[in-house]
Amino acid sequence: MPYVVKSIANSKWDTYWGFEMTNNRECPHGKGSPDWCNKCKSENPGGNQRNLSNDFDLTDAYSVETPEDNLDLYARWADTYESSFVADEGYVYHHGVAAAFLENFISRNGPILDVGCGTGLVGEALCANSSFQSSIEGLDLSSEMLEHARLKKTAAGQPIYRDLHTGDLTTSLNLPDNAYSGIISCGTFTHGHVGPEAFDELYRVAQPGALFALGINPDHFSNQGFETRFREDVSAGIITAPVYKKVQVYSTGAHAEERFPVGIFQLI
Repeated sequence: MPYVVKSIANSKWDTYWGFEMTNNRECPHGKGSPDWCNKCKSENPGGNQRNLSNDFDLTDAYSVETPEDNLDLYARWADTYESSFVADEGYVYHHGVAAAFLENFISRNGPILDVGCGTGLVGEALCANSSFQSSIEGLDLSSEMLEHARLKKTAAGQPIYRDLHTGDLTTSLNLPDNAYSGIISCGTFTHGHVGPEAFDELYRVAQPGALFALGINPDHFSNQGFETRFREDVSAGIITAPVYKKVQVYSTGAHAEERFPVGIFQLI
């Protein structure tokens, strides 16, 4: 049974598929905004150097460049990610991405794959909706973050995640073909270290008709190739034309006014 993907009207569009760049300046290191790049900051007086402590913030997340950087950062950040970063920064992105998914999802056989699930915030947000009855599996590069996701429970005391998988989106995933009825991701395609080449594996593991809801940093949408990839996949009949819903990422602080798009489409 096909999904109904709702049109999103009255959004402010620009030439990049309907959303604005969040910062008119361009980071030369591929991080979008110079405000989120440690290299940019270190090249200016008073710039930050790489954080070797366990006191992390938004700059550290946007300074990740390789899978090894990711593993190092989140291994040290896992224990305090929610108690410090999520709480202190007013991080609410997962609520918006989950809401965009649920607005368009029609339950069918097969679990949902939460890509880059981290400590399980998206799973919690999905299960907070009493009408959502599908099972969820999580995928993340960091085993330390997955251990926190494993502890998440529903209101009824059941594990939020049916299964959790360690995997690197820049390589092949150890997951079966045509297994998932939905793919959701919040944060994975926002830091610049995972590009649209990861879609090959996500399309492989998704069922025909699977609903995708992917949060993407607007600063990376064009310069990291997401715009081109979506256009090519639509032309090839692989996916439906994405629609975009802007959602809040942070409720407080310097980035509270920014909105990131969630790309919503189906696999054909």
